[in-house]
Amino acid sequence: MAPIVHRPHHTAFTVSDLDASKAFYAHFGFRLVAEWAKADKSLTISHLRQDDGYVLELFHYAENSAPGVERPVFTVGNNLPEIGVKHLGFTVPDLAAAREAAIAAGIGEVTEIKRGRTLVDFFFVIDPDGMYVEVVHDARELDPTAPLLLGDEG
Repeated sequence: MAPIVHRPHHTAFTVSDLDASKAFYAHFGFRLVAEWAKADKSLTISHLRQDDGYVLELFHYAENSAPGVERPVFTVGNNLPEIGVKHLGFTVPDLAAAREAAIAAGIGEVTEIKRGRTLVDFFFVIDPDGMYVEVVHDARELDPTAPLLLGDEG
């Protein structure tokens, strides 16, 4: 029996402003392909898809749009020691051009380009709910038969 291949299909977020989130993620190539809404609009589920088929599933509960709803506070690194999902990442061939395009589009706060501990260059863009979206350029030539093993040299 051939091994079952698992490929990424979607990531799901709960958002406070569905229109703002749709506009933000459109910058990353996501377009609305399906949407379901309760008759009273208390819940809307939107599927946004990139051309390669990857889907972003957005849950919008009307109660989350109300004034005074407490929003999570994210910081660069997304509280890495805490268990849970930290950010969504996209790869691009030209990191500097992608950063300039994000700034020019005015889609959210954009961090400086940095090199990570695993030798991947990246920057973050903050989405309308304060979540970090990482944009990377990964020029490493990785080989699963000879993993790149790194560590703190100090």
